[in-house]
Amino acid sequence: MGKSYCGLILKTSYDKMGETSGIDILGKTMLDWVSLALSGVETDVADYERHLEMPALVKPHVRPGYDYIVVLFSDTPLITKKTVNAAVDEAYNSGKTVIKMTRGYVFNCAYIMNADKIYTENTFYFDEEDFITAFSYKQVGLITDILKNRILDFHMGQGVHFEDIACTVIGCDVIIDEDVTVGFNNVIRGKTHIKSGARIGNGNVIEDCVIESGAKIEASHLKRSVIGKGTSVGPYANLRENNIVGENCKIGDFVELKACKIGDGTKMSHLTYAGNLVIGKNCNVGAGVVFANYDGKDKHTTVVGDEVFIGSSSTIIAPVEILDRAFVAAGSVINSDVPKDALAIGRARQVVKRGWENNKYVKKD
Repeated sequence: MGKSYCGLILKTSYDKMGETSGIDILGKTMLDWVSLALSGVETDVADYERHLEMPALVKPHVRPGYDYIVVLFSDTPLITKKTVNAAVDEAYNSGKTVIKMTRGYVFNCAYIMNADKIYTENTFYFDEEDFITAFSYKQVGLITDILKNRILDFHMGQGVHFEDIACTVIGCDVIIDEDVTVGFNNVIRGKTHIKSGARIGNGNVIEDCVIESGAKIEASHLKRSVIGKGTSVGPYANLRENNIVGENCKIGDFVELKACKIGDGTKMSHLTYAGNLVIGKNCNVGAGVVFANYDGKDKHTTVVGDEVFIGSSSTIIAPVEILDRAFVAAGSVINSDVPKDALAIGRARQVVKRGWENNKYVKKD
């Protein structure tokens, strides 16, 4: 007899929590976490019907050709493959037909197919942290802390420096290369990949992003965006979905981007909104510039060439194209194309009325 095994995960539910299998912890459901302990194993998932004896629950899921079936529960997301293998080894080496774990079982398949009830009072103890059970949200919080620390331990072992592990949350699918520093109060989740030499400063929320080598992110929110090598973002920038920011760019304080492609060396240093913008290399966008992309019904794209200067407090109304080396004067409203090497001024001429006596701000004697 060998020690091949199949798996069964029983989905549990509790008052005030409902079904545990769908509760998200650091980017995976509890069911997904338990499934990792049975990775590479043919596994069924079924409801845990408490009124049924264990053999009645297990028999429909015993697969032909296996020596054992491992039964786990969706409320133990800390369970590891190492512990599962240790339990199967115990069954094989001891010749026992049942190994009762703190939360779960290993059954000999031939035995369970002929059993109506489980008669065993002995519990085999392995790594007991693996069996902490999520029967309340307080327990979910405890489990989340343990998983959080397991993830941080893994990354620190790979050469990542966390300045404050107590206030750092890293999702289970995040990839962080060696020689990355992560500051205080960061949440990094989704399919984010932070590459070697990047610096994640304090107070960021980063989700599903690629942060290239040498980039610096400070006190900002980034979602589904790519940040190029040597680029700085923040503080207080908001990069919404689908942005590609080139190398050596500056995306400064209170800049919001949505569906933008930013060329290498371009700077947006302060107080800018850009939606559906394609802008070239080595451009300068002044403070308070708005790239207006929405006409009340549809989104439109603005295209800006290389080495363009856009003065402060300008509004660029899409769809419009501003070609290479154009200069937009501060305070302009641009709603038509600007050719290469041109100066565009889209504002009223200043009028000065001397000796104006109708200034209500000035108190009269």
